[in-house]
Amino acid sequence: MLLTQRRYSGGIWLDFGSTMILDPGPGALIRALQFGKKPGELDAVLVSHRHLDHYNDAEVMIEAMTYGTKKRRGLLVINKNTLGYISEYHQNAVKVVVPEPEEEFGVGKLKIRALPTFNHEEGIGFKFFTERGTVTYASDTGYSKRLMEYYSDSRILILNVIFPNSKEIKTHLNTENATRIVREIKPELAVIQHFGMSMLNANPDREADFIERKTGVKTIAARDGMTIDLEDLDATRREKQLRISSF
Repeated sequence: MLLTQRRYSGGIWLDFGSTMILDPGPGALIRALQFGKKPGELDAVLVSHRHLDHYNDAEVMIEAMTYGTKKRRGLLVINKNTLGYISEYHQNAVKVVVPEPEEEFGVGKLKIRALPTFNHEEGIGFKFFTERGTVTYASDTGYSKRLMEYYSDSRILILNVIFPNSKEIKTHLNTENATRIVREIKPELAVIQHFGMSMLNANPDREADFIERKTGVKTIAARDGMTIDLEDLDATRREKQLRISSF
């Protein structure tokens, strides 16, 4: 997917009072500009693990956030295994936060908790405690029952579902395992995203419908440029105070 760009790999833009980009993969800056975002307004760059499709554009987004490193500002929040991929030049332009799983930190007034992952690069997920409810990003992870306690009380649960039901691998989620998670957590909204080629060929909307039918939880498959409004959980392109945008 990264090489074909059949779906974009720029990450997720978060406006939760504080403005952040999460897992800025290849094209993050270009897609942010394409969809009308202002990278100079970023407060933080968040990176979950050391795979190229999650960290590739971290440095360029740091440059945007710091006005070409002319002003030291903002945070780089990054898992410990990925920090070495970021140059000292860019690290010196920001405050660097390297959270361990279960550790909490803040971006402005927003409280965030780092979450563990399972069978995947010792990465981290993120739990955002917004004024409109809790948003959980599980990151790339395999399925483990022990992760359920970390996803609890999520209003929105974002799962990286790489594979459809017909394919399974221990390091990532497929639709079946995503269904198990959604059924147990019962968020108000589940979002599946970060699709592999087999998932795209299987039709992500159909896989999302499967999860919704099996769990009774509203489930949507992310689209390039899609915005979710936290006020009413409507997946549109409207601009509101608190929103999540995928590109």
